[in-house]
Amino acid sequence: MAERRRQRPGPAAPAIVWEPEVQRAMRDFSVREAHQSLNGLFKPRLAVYWADFLCSYVVAVASFWAVGPLGGLTAGGAAAFVVSVLAVFRCFAFIHEIAHFRAKRSFNRFRNGWNIIFGIPMLVPVFMYDCHGEHHNRRFYGTGEDAEYLPLARMSLWSSVQLLVLPLMLPLFGPYRFGVVTPVSWFVPRVRTYLYRNLSSLKIDLEYEGRLPKPEEKLNWRLQEAACLLWMGTVAALVATGTVSIGRVWQWCALFAAVAVLNSARLLAAHRYVGNEEEMSVVEQMMDTVNHPRNRPLAELWAPVGLRLHALHHLMPGLPYHNYQLAHDRLVSALPPDSAYRLTESPGLFASLGRLVRESRAHQKAGTLLPARAAKPARGVPSDERAVR
Repeated sequence: MAERRRQRPGPAAPAIVWEPEVQRAMRDFSVREAHQSLNGLFKPRLAVYWADFLCSYVVAVASFWAVGPLGGLTAGGAAAFVVSVLAVFRCFAFIHEIAHFRAKRSFNRFRNGWNIIFGIPMLVPVFMYDCHGEHHNRRFYGTGEDAEYLPLARMSLWSSVQLLVLPLMLPLFGPYRFGVVTPVSWFVPRVRTYLYRNLSSLKIDLEYEGRLPKPEEKLNWRLQEAACLLWMGTVAALVATGTVSIGRVWQWCALFAAVAVLNSARLLAAHRYVGNEEEMSVVEQMMDTVNHPRNRPLAELWAPVGLRLHALHHLMPGLPYHNYQLAHDRLVSALPPDSAYRLTESPGLFASLGRLVRESRAHQKAGTLLPARAAKPARGVPSDERAVR
């Protein structure tokens, strides 16, 4: 199977220049010692996952339904809609945990349950996030094999703005992907290749090309696709018979768009995006990532299920989300104030977005911006090796 052969024109991106105090902190930081200080925190508790997800799901469904009787244009209806957005966002965030623990057999029931209850009805089945493993691979993070990374700090501000604007169109993606392209792909092999390469990965790099399913994955992926198509057909029939109003469909579209925009804002704040499209060590990945330890109740709304402590996650990707706070507290207590880990902290969402804006403007002023759609160099990695581990 042919891999990407994209080459970015022009000279290579400048090397990452870390501040002197950051360089010293990185040299002194020991990943092994940090890992040892978190002994006993790496076992996921499935009861916590089920309770959190199901409670969030009930809140999401109840608040979504409440918009109707309250009236979408009333204060109560607007409040119910906001609650439904936040609850759906929290439900959606569990796909991140599923991607990390998919190799654990004990996680199969939760993976399948989440997919049936939430993933398929939202037209985001779990296989579409199989690419996430590349985002944590030392060889692939920040390179052309990373679907979730662009060197945004080295690109124009418009590139970041696009990530907030384009999600408004995402409610159309699911119906197009599963309602139009999917059934055609069952009969036209060329369309099937296009489908899996271009329309089967959750990504911010629009030039990223995904992999085709392995032989043992084909049936499972197609069953998920068929379930999404069946769900869409059921909803269409309910609307056609008047059982479900068209207003509810528009409400779902608004909900999906709001969740997508919120997630894009979180993504922009999750990393510094100072990479130069070359490989990074674990410590460099941590320094390129951001923790938001302050205002935990508020941060949990826009970065749920542990995503607010994203630098911790990149340092210890095998840590279950329900132990993040305890792990963070242990590291803060064990490490000196000038530790590299402490340097990943940000006061909040807007502070992180502001830093990204300043760094982009600094590169613009210095004349070192990358092209708006920089094609990252391909690594020529076999598809099996790029699969989520």
